[in-house]
Amino acid sequence: MKRERKQPPPLPVAPTRFRFARVQADPLKAILQRVGLATFLLLVVTCITYFGRKGYVDNEHPDQLLTFIDSLYYATVTITTTGYGDIVPVTEASRLVTTIVVTPIRVLFIVLLVGTTLQVLAEQSRFQFRLRKWQRDLKDHVVICGFGVKGRAAYEYINEHDAEIEVVVIDETEAALDEANRLGITGISGKAFESSILDAARVSSARKVIVALSSDEQTILTVLRIRELNKECTVIASCKEESNRDLLESAEANEVIVSSSSAGRILGMAAETPDAARVVNDLLTFGDGLDINERHIRVDGEPLERDHTETAIAVIRGDHVHRPGDDDCSTLREGDQVIYIDQTAPEESEEPTKA
Repeated sequence: MKRERKQPPPLPVAPTRFRFARVQADPLKAILQRVGLATFLLLVVTCITYFGRKGYVDNEHPDQLLTFIDSLYYATVTITTTGYGDIVPVTEASRLVTTIVVTPIRVLFIVLLVGTTLQVLAEQSRFQFRLRKWQRDLKDHVVICGFGVKGRAAYEYINEHDAEIEVVVIDETEAALDEANRLGITGISGKAFESSILDAARVSSARKVIVALSSDEQTILTVLRIRELNKECTVIASCKEESNRDLLESAEANEVIVSSSSAGRILGMAAETPDAARVVNDLLTFGDGLDINERHIRVDGEPLERDHTETAIAVIRGDHVHRPGDDDCSTLREGDQVIYIDQTAPEESEEPTKA
């Protein structure tokens, strides 16, 4: 009984939507190089024929020497294996040249043409194989929906904390996808609120999804779509208007960042207390001056601050945020999270714990 070969599952979107991080070769340059090489081979055979034209006979004009155009014509039909037979080598010398010089050039010319076709087919097959393997192995990754200013800043912070984590970008613009590829990130072209695009990014197996779109309406719809595919992942969404926070929270976004009100508060702080605003901006810039980090408590009774470089500002227990020194958090327990300001100089700092 003949076994049926198991076919791979169909891709959720067309392969052309995927943008893998790789060195992009200029297709026009590659084509011009091949055309140039083919033209060079043609001219070589033409010159060989023209300079040795006494050894060739044109059956239409047997009493006349070949012109350069005749030589070009002979070279064309010869190296393309057309061979009409109207111009033929008649002397031993010209036949020897045809055998040891023109024939290898003819073979090289054919290999050049066939090789171009085979390379295209091989590139397509290699891309399909890489795409399916990438999707099969993709899990516990981060998906960033929208790679504008907010999306790029989110990636930079994540990469500073954990450079090994896999990140996938979804965006509609080629410029954003090119920027993602430049940073070594795989991108998918499409609208983030489409289920097929989210499925292509394997949101169902993602650890975290960051939604940093320019439209609040698209953000809300994207969060709803994400929750249809994955109920367990952490979803962080950014919106412009405070009035949309409740909608995003009802859509089960774990954290909602209101960009307009946050920026407005920092602006107001800068107007009234510029030094305080400068510190806040410093805290938001990872790796420069003061940094906000997170430490997970793994053993009951761990100290709130490990050394003088840490200044604890909050303790997270369950869904509640406590101030350091609260009676409920006088003793830390396994599973608590300490939010602290790290005052260690960048070159002396240990690798920070993933937030």
